[in-house]
Amino acid sequence: MNKDTPTDIASIGTPELNYIGNFPEPFDVTLIKLEKGRNSGHVKLLKTEHNLYRSEFIGIDDAALGTFTSRNGLVRALRDWSEKNGWKIEMAHVSSQTGARLDVNLSAI
Repeated sequence: MNKDTPTDIASIGTPELNYIGNFPEPFDVTLIKLEKGRNSGHVKLLKTEHNLYRSEFIGIDDAALGTFTSRNGLVRALRDWSEKNGWKIEMAHVSSQTGARLDVNLSAI
């Protein structure tokens, strides 16, 4: 995930409503990256108009998880899906202004 530029972050990341860190450079975007061999992609976490959470896979074909009532439930399902299907998953909170990152321990979720 270190190769993502601030421009890329906006298109592949999930904007956060509650920033992590302090003004003026908070960690305001969440990036989730999946890798399997030479294949890689990203996942956005989206909230529907009915307050349900779903995933949008970018660069990964034929992947779907459905909808969840909590964001953590979706992240857990994504973690389990990636382990079951042989994908390596990384998640980090990133500052869109500086590119600084704060890695997430997915096993703690």
